[in-house]
Amino acid sequence: MRKKLFILLLAFSLIPLLVVSYISRQGILELGQTQSQMLRTGMIKILTAEMHQSAMDSAKLVMQQAVSLEFALKALGAEAEDVLNDPVNGIPKVFFAKDFNTNGEQPGDFGPSPQYYVVSEQGAKIPSSISLEEPVFYYPPKKSFLKKDPDLARLYLLKPELKSFFSEAGTALHRVYICLNSGLHMAYPGHGNYPENFEPRKRSWFTKAIKANTIVWDKFIDASTGQQVYTLSKPIKDRNGKILGVVAIDIQLVELLRKQDLKTQWSSDIQAFVVGPVAVDEETKLRIWAEAGHEQTNISWQTKLPNEIRYMQSDEQVKLEKMTEAITKGRSGVIRMPYNGINSVWAYAPFRGQSSYVLIVPEKVITEVPDMAAGQTLALSQNLYVAVGAAAFFTLITVSLVAFLGSRKVLSPLIQMTHAAEKISEGDLSVHVEVHTGDEREKLAEAFNSMIPKLQDHMRITKAMELAQEVHITLLPEAPPSIKGLDISGASISCDETGGDYFDYYNPPLHEGTGIILGDVTGHGVSAALLMTTGRAHLKHASGHKSSLASRIGEVNRLLCSDIGETGRFMTLFCMEISQDNKSATYVRAGHDPATIYNPATGQKRDLMGSPMLALGIFNESEYEEESVDLNEGEIIFIGTDGIWEARNHNDEMFGRDRLDELIFANADKDAAEIQQLIIAAVYKFQDGMEQEDDITLVIIKINSFNKG
Repeated sequence: MRKKLFILLLAFSLIPLLVVSYISRQGILELGQTQSQMLRTGMIKILTAEMHQSAMDSAKLVMQQAVSLEFALKALGAEAEDVLNDPVNGIPKVFFAKDFNTNGEQPGDFGPSPQYYVVSEQGAKIPSSISLEEPVFYYPPKKSFLKKDPDLARLYLLKPELKSFFSEAGTALHRVYICLNSGLHMAYPGHGNYPENFEPRKRSWFTKAIKANTIVWDKFIDASTGQQVYTLSKPIKDRNGKILGVVAIDIQLVELLRKQDLKTQWSSDIQAFVVGPVAVDEETKLRIWAEAGHEQTNISWQTKLPNEIRYMQSDEQVKLEKMTEAITKGRSGVIRMPYNGINSVWAYAPFRGQSSYVLIVPEKVITEVPDMAAGQTLALSQNLYVAVGAAAFFTLITVSLVAFLGSRKVLSPLIQMTHAAEKISEGDLSVHVEVHTGDEREKLAEAFNSMIPKLQDHMRITKAMELAQEVHITLLPEAPPSIKGLDISGASISCDETGGDYFDYYNPPLHEGTGIILGDVTGHGVSAALLMTTGRAHLKHASGHKSSLASRIGEVNRLLCSDIGETGRFMTLFCMEISQDNKSATYVRAGHDPATIYNPATGQKRDLMGSPMLALGIFNESEYEEESVDLNEGEIIFIGTDGIWEARNHNDEMFGRDRLDELIFANADKDAAEIQQLIIAAVYKFQDGMEQEDDITLVIIKINSFNKG
């Protein structure tokens, strides 16, 4: 009986235990599946967003390098204009296109280069020979008299600048060349293989630049190699503004596709493209202009014949059309659809018109880490399932203790990680998981925690940059005002993504005329931009008050003191109001460098020193006085920040006010926008690659004529 009773009691004890054990095991398994799915979904969402950001960062990098090349093209054009307007003596020994095609006549360093090649009819890349010591000269058929043209000697003077420009520009630069209206053509590096009856003046890079009278971006096929390139071209002019010809550079954007950086960040399977929408049979398709893929690295603008056109394709046509529409409208985004039959993630970001940077990564690359984490979680849950089941067959006390203590210990870290994953998927990156189990769960938690700081840094930088860009865009005026008798142009170039400099135009409240404001906040970057936003708001508010200029500036100072008086920051300001007849001006200088008035007719200048007054935001009681100055027709007013004359070169030498004065006097016949561009170009050339340490802001006002009352 005792045995039967023992068996009966044991049975009654084990049945509930087995039921509870079964329910517990099922709950653990379901929890593991749910948690792994949530973790996988959340991580895929985060990694997809990172890929989108990678595409946007890559597009921004291409844009920054494109802007740098534009500046370089402008500088080269300025050099060409200088030499073409100067006299020369004699015709130097130069190499013409036929010399490069004739054995024994080529330059000494003429030889094959892997960067330059001709694409054969079978699609093979045959290395093309070039010379890095000599440029090539070419003249159209029946134009042999150009061999003695003095412009040939003038263009040859540019050889040192071409060599220096080419060596510093990197592998993205394909070729630089100049073509004059006469048909005389010079290109560097020197090369042969010009097509028969080649006429450079009929090429679209020449005709479009002449027609637009400014820098033109477009895609072309290089006449000598058949490679497709992006070309920047701009007209060059004589001192009277007459167009002499066109200077242009060819760029291989495939060199800017960041293949190695993206491969390190993501996978060797990543593919990068430059695409653009084109109309084909009454529908829009994405033409592939450049590709860096995992199968064929460093492919140029084509993979087979020069006349073969390739388009982006996918099995899901609806999604592809949706992406095409977004790219056509200049939007960025990310989409999941097959590429070459493989499920992939596509990220795209616009640059330079309707061109777009596209990244494609197989989904397995994105889901590899989440799948691994989910697999580890499921494996852990299955192990626990077996462990809890086996424990049911031990003694009643042991099973009870294991069921109570073991399940609690096992479930706690899993639930903790589940809650953390939910918060991350909702955007909360402040969570941290503390797990010390000594097994796979602890390793999973460590991997989980190590991921969060990286995501925090990425989100913080992204948000800061978005805010900074918004501030930078809203601070500056879109265009100068159109005022009779005045020619005005302003610009601001930040040394960081955003800056603390500010300029604006307004209508004075007490009289008809023109108001110009230029300010400089201490420091630069995001914090300076935000402080400048505050100052700008106060200035806008005060500009509507019908009181004297000095009173309005005093009001702005008091408002700024109440905002930033304890921070130690301040804002310098120069404010000028020009009368309606352009004959006089009133100004207030609040701690800012004085403006300067240049008189080209007399060669004299006047610095508008005014009364010494403190910058805004220092003392609440500061008072400001306004000064008046008479203006003369033909005078030029310069207002700027110290980022111009304090710019330094490699010898720690400053640009200085003297260089600025000489530059303005030398170019007084040009319009305000041209003078402004020449000043900026001169500062960059003086720095010679040195990093810009401060923001550069300037406003140029030319008094062309007086207005009659």
